[in-house]
Formats: sequence, structure tokens, C-alpha cells
Amino acid sequence: MRPTFLLPLTFLLTLAVPAAAQRRPAAPNYEVSGQLRNAPAGTWVQVSDYRDGRDVVLDSARTDAAGRFRVRGRVAAPGVYSLRVPGQRATAGLALAPGSHLRVRADATSLWLTGEVSGSSAAVALAEMNREHARIMGRIEELARRPPPVPADTAAQRRVAQEWSAHAAALTAAAKRVARQNSFVAPYAAMSFLSGAAYEADQAFVDSATTRYARQWPELSYTRRLLQYQAMRRATAIGQPAPDVQLPGPDGQPQALSSLRGQYVLLDFWASWCGPCRQESPNLVKLHRQYQGRGFAVYGISVDSKREAWTAALAQDQLPGAQVLDASGEASVAGTKYNVYEYPTSFLLDRQGRIIAKNLKGEALEKKLAELLP
Repeated sequence: MRPTFLLPLTFLLTLAVPAAAQRRPAAPNYEVSGQLRNAPAGTWVQVSDYRDGRDVVLDSARTDAAGRFRVRGRVAAPGVYSLRVPGQRATAGLALAPGSHLRVRADATSLWLTGEVSGSSAAVALAEMNREHARIMGRIEELARRPPPVPADTAAQRRVAQEWSAHAAALTAAAKRVARQNSFVAPYAAMSFLSGAAYEADQAFVDSATTRYARQWPELSYTRRLLQYQAMRRATAIGQPAPDVQLPGPDGQPQALSSLRGQYVLLDFWASWCGPCRQESPNLVKLHRQYQGRGFAVYGISVDSKREAWTAALAQDQLPGAQVLDASGEASVAGTKYNVYEYPTSFLLDRQGRIIAKNLKGEALEKKLAELLP
């Protein structure tokens, strides 16, 4: 009987070895170590990834009495991750890839401004850009806190406008330096800081860079998103038919943009929390009242995440025309059809539904309507 029992037992042991191996946690493929100032012993240090609008903690460790830490874990692909200290708003960007061994020195209370990262050229370039952006944003916040110049002081207003422009140009220049790099942080910089509607002057640069990224890093999520933005931008260029949308109004009933065909339509992306959007509301009300009888309509798309905030703003501003609410997240019309991530953003459509102008407001919109509907 011995062979009869030995064979099944041997067979079961053979099966048990790979099953146990499968249950064993995968070995770490990155390490981030360093030293933080103002981080008492036991301070948590986390490596996180931004997914679906929130930070997801991947791995963590505690500091020792000298602020030293070592975080080890796994990342599936090269990308830009964050080093975080819970309770602190700022983070330090990490250019991590399988096999990375990065070293960080920073102040735990201001990681973005002070984070010095070494271990790869990509990590150094990203950290330098982040520190420069942090310094520029500090100057922008200081400028925003200043009392605005009186309207009659045109020279002071001009100086303030020049300061704003200089700061914006500095942010763009820092991002472009990284976008020219020969590493996976290049498409990240282009996607994060150069692909919005505010950077139309840089589109030739972004298009050229995206072509290069598609050859070198076609699988990176940043490259795929840049290609998606490129396709959306071309689909919403002047002269193109505006992509149709159908979204619910305040009563819950859907209304299609195409239902306004035959009129000149201002397709307006806005939100209740957007100050410049709300400042434009009285002008929009006035122009709609003046031109609706001549063939002008408004299709307002709110990107509010809270319906109550949207309906309250509608009532307060008495916004005209068809007002609808966009979905948030991956289903957003703003994000998936019109490449809109900055507000307000608007498109003026002709009677056939073609895009004939973008981002007209105030006197510019009034002048255009007077030209189209005399």
C-alpha cells in the first residue's frame, strides 16, 4: 500500500510549492530614502499616486529621531508620484520607475518648495521644476494679496498686468525645459503645464513634442492623454462643427446643443465657484436680452460637482438660455469632447453649428454679435 499513499502525497506537495510562492508578496522595485527637517521621530512619510481625482498611498515609513526615512515598494510603470507627509498640504514630486533608488532632502513643512531629489536625471529635473514653480507661485500669491490699483491709474494697472504676464511666462518656461528632456518626465510636464486652453500660443511646441513622445514613450499615460488632447483640440478648432452634447437642465430633462441649430450659439463652460465666470454673468444676461430676438442663444454647461451650488448660482445670476449640468470625472463632456479644464471657456457657433470664435467675452463678444446680427 505504500506506493499508493506516497504518490498522492508527493503530488500534493508539488502543487503546494507554487501556490505558496504566488501568495508571497512581490519584491520591492523602488526605494526612496532621505532626511526631512521638522519631522519628529515617528512622522509618517508616504509615497502616493494621483488616481481618479485623489491621492492613493502606495507605501509608507516612519522617520527616526534624525528625520531619516526609507520607503520601499513597487510601481508598475515609470511615472510622477508624490512624497507626502500627512497633515502637510505640499508634496514633493518623485520621478519613479522600476529600479529607482531616489534620495530626498527637504523640509517636511514645505516639501514642494524645498524638495531636493537625486538618483536620476529625471528626478533632478522634476525637482528643480517643482521648486521653481513653487517660488513663482509664491510671488503670484503675494501679487494677488496686494490691493488692486485704482481704475484711473492706468500706469499702475499696466505694471500689474506685466507682472502677471512675467510670472505666467516663467511658469511656462520652467515646464518647457523639462518637456524638452529625454526622459519620461517630459510628457508629464507637457501634459500638466502646457496642454490647457491658456497655452494656445505654445501649441506648436506641444504638438511637436507630442509627436516625439509618441515615438519614444507610446505606452505612458501622459503621452496617451496628450494625444487625446491633441485630437480634441483639432476637433474643436475654428471652422469645425461643434461636437454635439445632450445634458440635463435644472428640471432634469435633457437638452441637446444641436436643438439650437439655426441660431448663433454661445457654448459657455462655467462653474458657480469660478469668480471670472460669475463676473461675466451680467454681460451675458444683457447680450442675450439684446440679441435673442435676432437669432442669438446661450448653451451654458456648468461643471459644478454639487447640483445645489449650480441651481443657486442660476437663480442668483438669472443666467439666460439653455443651462445644463455636466457630469464629473471620466464622463465629463468638458474633458472628453472639448478639452476644457479652465473656466470660463466659451465657443461661438454659427447657424450651422460650426465654431467661429473662442473665448469671447465682454466688449469683444458684444462687438462680434453686433457684426453678425446687425
